Amino acid sequence: MGFLKKLFGGSARDGRLPKAEADTQGVYFYVQCDRCGTPVRLRADKQYDLINEGTGYVWHKTIVDSRCFQRMPTVVYLNNAYEMVSQEITGGHYITQDEYEALLVAQRPVADQKTDEAAAGA
Repeated sequence: MGFLKKLFGGSARDGRLPKAEADTQGVYFYVQCDRCGTPVRLRADKQYDLINEGTGYVWHKTIVDSRCFQRMPTVVYLNNAYEMVSQEITGGHYITQDEYEALLVAQRPVADQKTDEAAAGA
């Protein structure tokens, strides 16, 4: 299991994802599906995924979550510092990284949460 966490960027020790600031080539977004509540983490590559508009960047994406497979088309507008200025999304809403991580913990099976608590107490 630790291999998968390392492969997908999770920390094997505490289960928290690395902060987005550690990835200098990516911009991270966090979305929650309005239909099923599934949180989704997305990465846009600064060089290949963002469209330079001169005064900032635009990112077009159709997001599909892994539970109900609802399509969530979105457009994100960023300034030159890659900070979100505005966004449009249908079928979901944007959340913070902390909200995303809290939703992941809340959706994990109870047995996994007990294992983590036992490890933290040891």
